Amino acid sequence: MSAAIASASMGNNKSFHRADGQKRRVLYAEDQATARIVTTALLERMGFDVEAVEDGELAFEKAKLNAYDVILLDIEMPVMDGVTAARNIRASAEPCRETPILALSAFLADSTEHSIWRDAFDSALPKPANSNELHKAMRLVLASRELAQPAVTLPNHWTALSSSLPAGTLSILMKAAAREIDHLILAYASCLEGGDLETAMHCRKALKSVAGSFEILGLLALLKRHEQAQTWPEASVLLAEAKRWNLH
Repeated sequence: MSAAIASASMGNNKSFHRADGQKRRVLYAEDQATARIVTTALLERMGFDVEAVEDGELAFEKAKLNAYDVILLDIEMPVMDGVTAARNIRASAEPCRETPILALSAFLADSTEHSIWRDAFDSALPKPANSNELHKAMRLVLASRELAQPAVTLPNHWTALSSSLPAGTLSILMKAAAREIDHLILAYASCLEGGDLETAMHCRKALKSVAGSFEILGLLALLKRHEQAQTWPEASVLLAEAKRWNLH
């Protein structure tokens, strides 16, 4: 990923917002006060709404009552450790059974094939995680979650449909599409940088679907050319083509 793309993704504190502009919610459990304050500040700077607690039991209780977009759990905590909390959330916290859960532990991050976390966590981060590591992990886990959900598509013939919509509704739809396109391109760039070609391919397919639904013909043609040539377009080129559409 180019320096310009990385800078843009880190500098935009709305880059993780939902399509409707609302902040995504994060549940974060960490018993060390300093680490909790620093990581909470990093997440809030990225645009997340963070609820931080001191142990795994509190995280479990919160997850039983509230829906979150991502859950971060330290492993070594009093009262209830992170692994137990993650397994309990998966088993009986209905609002968060499908929520991505990330482990914070140097040991787990260095042993990603270890069975101690594979059944409970989606990924692991070193502790303490720096801003770049945290940003990348959140980007990838949210992209994976969205790609696993059924895509919401518009009816065909967007041009005819848009002409019949009120100006306010049309503006809302176009802004939501612009945010989704930006999110998919940045997720695609992160996946390529990390060597996760399978998820990058899913991002590219999702982007192609959005481009087709909204008749963004230049972006759609670019994606099809690279698909036929079995090559990977640069994220900066995709962003430039997307911005030619009258959304930004």
